[in-house]
Amino acid sequence: MYRVDAENVLQNDAQKQCKLIADLFNLYLPNKIEVGGNIWRFIVFLTADKKLDGKTEIVGLCQDSYVFCDSEKLIGLDALGRKNILLKLFIKGLKSCCSACGFYFEIFSEIENRIIKDGIVFNGFFKERKINPDRSCSVQMKAYLSEYVKELSIAVFNESGLVKKEILIGNFDFRHFDRIKWADTSLLNIYEINFIQSYKRKRVAEDYFSVNIESGIVTYVPVTRESVFERGIKLLTETDQHKEALTLIEQAKKLGHGKAENVLQNLTINPTLRNRATLLQAPKRK
Repeated sequence: MYRVDAENVLQNDAQKQCKLIADLFNLYLPNKIEVGGNIWRFIVFLTADKKLDGKTEIVGLCQDSYVFCDSEKLIGLDALGRKNILLKLFIKGLKSCCSACGFYFEIFSEIENRIIKDGIVFNGFFKERKINPDRSCSVQMKAYLSEYVKELSIAVFNESGLVKKEILIGNFDFRHFDRIKWADTSLLNIYEINFIQSYKRKRVAEDYFSVNIESGIVTYVPVTRESVFERGIKLLTETDQHKEALTLIEQAKKLGHGKAENVLQNLTINPTLRNRATLLQAPKRK
């Protein structure tokens, strides 16, 4: 695996913009490339210390580089202007890393051009297009990712391949979603990756959003025990859907969630209890 990270001395919006730039490079880099010397990650540090500008060093399996950043010059710039400057500094650091380890820079240059062309955001399709069972339409996941906005949607194409509608799934990072699958000719399941270690002890994608492409109705369907439990707790503590919440918590108990029994016992003692921290605690013995 090969990654590019960015850390900086900046605050607030500029920090988010640095992270976005690093995320875009990570997104477009191949999963595997050889840089030699057992280096598996480049890290670019933006620093306020001019003396560190241009410094490179190997720390463990990382090739680090330092680039001076004059944060005063960023004040008053709009978001795009600030991102353009930060991108140039990031590229400068990557060039130093490549030069230090003898790796060719062309791959980063290609990604830089793509990022600039796209406006330093991600805005497009990902994963493959899926045709529905009766072949009357097809769908593809579409996403928008900036330092401020995350959106995941589904584009529905007609038989001629033209987009006839888009359905917003929610303000989600598209990288947290794995695949789409037709349930029937009008129902589509969009599977979300569960990053919490599950009972299967691996990353799974079983929780999903069910989308009716005719009505545009989107329904969340938790499946893994952690997601079932968290959905139940959310409904119990933040909404008035207490009956549905109890059903989900009981389902999580059957799936083996360790805290579900505590919640159910605490609700038996005090049915009006809605504080999450107290609900998760083991009931006190009388």
